[in-house]
Amino acid sequence: MLRLKVISPEKTVLNADCTHVTLPSSEGQITVYPHHAPIYTLITHGEVIAHTDKGVVSLGVGSGFANINQTGVTLLANFGVLTDEIDAARATEAKARAEQLIKEHKTDQDVILAEAELSRSLLELKLASRRKTG
Repeated sequence: MLRLKVISPEKTVLNADCTHVTLPSSEGQITVYPHHAPIYTLITHGEVIAHTDKGVVSLGVGSGFANINQTGVTLLANFGVLTDEIDAARATEAKARAEQLIKEHKTDQDVILAEAELSRSLLELKLASRRKTG
């Protein structure tokens, strides 16, 4: 078993034992099994899929990095949310708000923050729609 810890600035998003975990690295999607060679890798925003004894757990994460070793994966991301906890209505509102801020283009910082929020909301909506159809 692997111990997966997903940590965001707000909270520990997930702390669970897994048979294997798939995550979005800067080099592409990678899957980690027990006894993996130790590495550090950059994480891009996307979906993490953890295979546990209780089933598959899906979560969306922002950029960050992962420390992978023989017994576990510690992922530090700028945001993280379990797919089951995504509020699609809130994500839709955040998407609309971000798109409006990008159109207004008041300052470069506003646009950068709005693009980050847009990226997060699009990921959440994608994962939420899979949850409904899956």
